[in-house]
Amino acid sequence: MDRTGFFLLFVALSTIAWCVVVPVFALLFSWTEYVSGINWLYLPHGLRMMLVLLFGVAGALGISIGSHVLRWAELDGLTSNPSVDFPMALVSGLAAYCAVLLTLREWPGKGLLPRIGQGIPAIDGRRLVLLAFVSAILNSGGHIAVRTVFGREQQPINDDFLIMLVGDFFGALVLLYTLKRIVLFFEKSESGVSPL
Repeated sequence: MDRTGFFLLFVALSTIAWCVVVPVFALLFSWTEYVSGINWLYLPHGLRMMLVLLFGVAGALGISIGSHVLRWAELDGLTSNPSVDFPMALVSGLAAYCAVLLTLREWPGKGLLPRIGQGIPAIDGRRLVLLAFVSAILNSGGHIAVRTVFGREQQPINDDFLIMLVGDFFGALVLLYTLKRIVLFFEKSESGVSPL
């Protein structure tokens, strides 16, 4: 398979992962919802970060496409609004990609075809917390800005922003640390060292 084929494969995998995980999360974790679309713990934000770390631009594009598909099909629990759906979908992928660019200097995913999983073990705990925080700020700020510009903000902006920030931050932390542990586990098992 050539570079374009791999890129399209990574976009498709990211889109499918997003379209499967978000509705499942909405069903299983509805108790974390503050208002429609804003959760105290939002694990799909961690998935955003994982897909971008693993697949780079293809992951960000897949997230945006998946977000748009979910909005269009109204599977994310929100009412579809064409004037808002496209910018909101762009924020989902772009915020995650920009957060990684801002926080990780030596990230192999900068190119169009990343080296999958490479560099993840080198990300220490401090970087993971910083990445989760920056991504939560960019994602929350971007979503609230789009909702405000297009007149869909019904709640006080500071409440929505703060709760979305908390939910995205903790959702990213949980899944980023899980990803790091999985990668370290496989590296140790390949090297012959007992992973436990």
